Amino acid sequence: MTSEKIEFKEVILKPKYTFNVPVECKHISPDVFAGKNLEEIGKLPILEGNRRKVLGELFKVEGETGKTPTETHIIVEGDVAKLRRIGEAMTDGKITVKGNVGHYAGFGMKGGVITIQGNAGLWLGGKMKGGTIEVFGDAGDCIGGSLRGEKSGKGMKKGTILIHGNVGAEIGRGMSGGAILVDGNCGPLPGVDMTGGSIGIKGNCEGKPGARMTGGRVVILGKVPDILPSFYIDEIRESPIKVGPTKLPGPLYVFIGDVVADIKCNGRLLISVQANPQLKIYEELLT
Repeated sequence: MTSEKIEFKEVILKPKYTFNVPVECKHISPDVFAGKNLEEIGKLPILEGNRRKVLGELFKVEGETGKTPTETHIIVEGDVAKLRRIGEAMTDGKITVKGNVGHYAGFGMKGGVITIQGNAGLWLGGKMKGGTIEVFGDAGDCIGGSLRGEKSGKGMKKGTILIHGNVGAEIGRGMSGGAILVDGNCGPLPGVDMTGGSIGIKGNCEGKPGARMTGGRVVILGKVPDILPSFYIDEIRESPIKVGPTKLPGPLYVFIGDVVADIKCNGRLLISVQANPQLKIYEELLT
């Protein structure tokens, strides 16, 4: 049985000028736009720095909205690297950014698709509960992550984040479910405080993967400087392992931990054997 094809109505947002200060607008979402006419959309509140404005003052608004979020596709044309919170808490529909976008894109989203054709800022998909985010450039720190000071497991719960470039530090911070897949390199501490879910890094890691993790798995196909001493070698896995829509090939060293966070060691850290000859010393411990 095939699903019915959705006919989207498109709303196009074009910045009227280059934004020089942060612009916050959680209202740029199919959930908010659906069922409104262009005049109503233009009157939605927006913050430019500390100044309260309406969306129509910053963007030229064109097109037509769908009756429901499911039928609504928002297209942002141009570089909006200062624009924050786009797609926050959205439940369905689509957002496409034809350029860079700022922090907190897709924060707390529950469904739908966000496509970013440039780079993304910090906390992309932070605390998300569903949906898909795809970035064709780089992304910043704490992708899918919880906020500072929150307990472990308060990051993303469901959904998929795909990054085709490089990412910053602490991706998957505190995540409890879902999948993050990175084609490039990552900064330090991927999977810090995670309790579930999967992170896949096809490139190199700057260090300390899986710190304080109590569940879930982090898979790294590139180079890793070292393994935290609170992880123990468990096996060498020859078969591939799936992260999101992709199978990552073996052989992989499988480490369990972090014993400092939980003596049960339910976290799994899988590191490429071929890319990390310095880890061969761990093989002696398997006998």
